[in-house]
Amino acid sequence: MKKLALLIPPLILGACGQTGVSIGQSFGMTAALTGTEVGADVVNVYSKNSDGTRGAYLGSEIKAYQPAQGNLGIQVQAASLGLTITAAKVLYTDSSGAPFAGTASVFNTSVNLKVPEGYACPAGAADCTFTEKTAVPVAFEKTGTNLYLLSEQAAIAAANSCIGGSSAVSAGPGGCAEVRMNVTLTGRDSLGGTRTVNIPQAQVRVFVATITEEVR
Repeated sequence: MKKLALLIPPLILGACGQTGVSIGQSFGMTAALTGTEVGADVVNVYSKNSDGTRGAYLGSEIKAYQPAQGNLGIQVQAASLGLTITAAKVLYTDSSGAPFAGTASVFNTSVNLKVPEGYACPAGAADCTFTEKTAVPVAFEKTGTNLYLLSEQAAIAAANSCIGGSSAVSAGPGGCAEVRMNVTLTGRDSLGGTRTVNIPQAQVRVFVATITEEVR
């Protein structure tokens, strides 16, 4: 019993908020991914008539593609624990929910994002004790330049979806696939517990950016 009594004070101190969190804190975050795009540069190919003029339409080819990673926004509820995100799993689907991009429809990647708690220090101070903090909603953002959730394989498949019809391709979304990203972000909260944040059906804008013609 003496040994047990000696262990009690450290346990009480650990629950007093000295680590910057409270045992009673909750976890609440909602996330969104916006601005993900794939632009395709397309060449419409035509046959050459005997007089050198343009003949019948033969097909279209992808000359280049231009992927743009989206922007991640996370709304942290007031009094929520923070989250260190270490991994992301992305399932690419079409508008009906069927897997898109074949064997590349699932993409797993490592990330390193530290989402703050739903608290603020007085007068905008960078650091303070837990008892000084005020529970407030917090907005966290990560731009696409520092984020990689659209894989190269999925971007190529999206661009290729813009061609293959029986008529010449036009600029714009046209016959391009409607691609969605279902993202699961995984990490550990401020108390070390495993947490996930889901982003369902984030849209990927797929479109024909430029059109050129070739006569062969």
